[in-house]
Amino acid sequence: MKQKKHITEIKPKNQLIAHLPEQAKEGQFSDAGQERAAPPERGCPATEVVPRLVIRGERYTLNNSELDESLDIQAFGNSGKYRVIRKPLPKEDAEPQAALTDYLNTTFQFSPSQETILELLGYFKLFLGEAFGELEKRNGGLHGYKVSYTVGETSAMFAYGGQRGTAFFSMPGSTCALIKDWESCYHLFHEILNAKITRWDGAVDVFDGIPSVNDAVNFYKSDLFNAGGNRPSCSQHGNWIEPDGSGRTFYVGKRKNGKLLRVYEKGKQLGDPDSAWVRWELELHSRDRVIPWDVILEPGKYVAAAYPCMAWVNEIQERIKTIKKANKISYEHLTYYAQQAYGSLINVMLKVEGSPEKVIERLKRSGIPSRLELADQSIETIFSIDSEEKQK
Repeated sequence: MKQKKHITEIKPKNQLIAHLPEQAKEGQFSDAGQERAAPPERGCPATEVVPRLVIRGERYTLNNSELDESLDIQAFGNSGKYRVIRKPLPKEDAEPQAALTDYLNTTFQFSPSQETILELLGYFKLFLGEAFGELEKRNGGLHGYKVSYTVGETSAMFAYGGQRGTAFFSMPGSTCALIKDWESCYHLFHEILNAKITRWDGAVDVFDGIPSVNDAVNFYKSDLFNAGGNRPSCSQHGNWIEPDGSGRTFYVGKRKNGKLLRVYEKGKQLGDPDSAWVRWELELHSRDRVIPWDVILEPGKYVAAAYPCMAWVNEIQERIKTIKKANKISYEHLTYYAQQAYGSLINVMLKVEGSPEKVIERLKRSGIPSRLELADQSIETIFSIDSEEKQK
């Protein structure tokens, strides 16, 4: 089984940015809007290296240190046509665990029968965990597949039927948080099922807000999101003219092209207008792209290599810290609106029922709000005070 590789030194973000061009350093990790130097003239190395003579059936692979992906140029037909298949490259000196896998879609060959479904369910339970040990049928299909299921006590989806004899398995972020051993996941999908990754998201949380969404804009203006000379498109969401605390998002690239980066104010999105928490989230799709399975073992290397400006991605990410942060904000948000909606009612109920205990007994019900994602952690663990918070 593939072994994880670790580097021994983790450099601070501000040191890692030192090699970037001068026009980006001026606004580095700062919300100050500054006029940028004129961007360098852009070219398109990817098209320049296409062989002059394209022979049917031949393949030509380009690996270039200036590119974030290798380009596999495949010829087809007799008229000199070709297509470019991309494969993300890792940043070899980056910390492997400097990002979290936050979405994973796969497809694999599957012949449905009661026997094969039970066998697959056993694999899910063995390699992914007890929470994946059941299937509950959904009404209707999913993404073109005729039959679909939710998987156990998770948000994962499993589907089959049609689509050239394949099955589909999807894990959103809340389900990825349940995976304790990504090597076991790698072993199941890559080595046993020979699956193909059709979508992968790698996320980096910066709780101090450095670099910010404004830094992402400055990087873009300085051409530091270019890959092989091509500038991707960009777009924005939220109130950028007069930020109102509800959160802003800056997008680089387009999902339909198979590569998208979201930089957004995660804490504000969850309901805390004063939160500095920013998330940088890379989304890759298999459209003319082969996503290597190493992304789930060493996600930090692939996020750091995605764009020239991402070299600062080098600090180990801890899933539990992200879960705690999100739930603390969500808990305060839910408590505030519960107070606004039912605070006066509780005053009346205290007089009618005669004690807080009787009021609680009347109001409480089983379960946990869907907004609170506890993964496999206890409520006590999620809401415990971190040692670094005690020191503040």
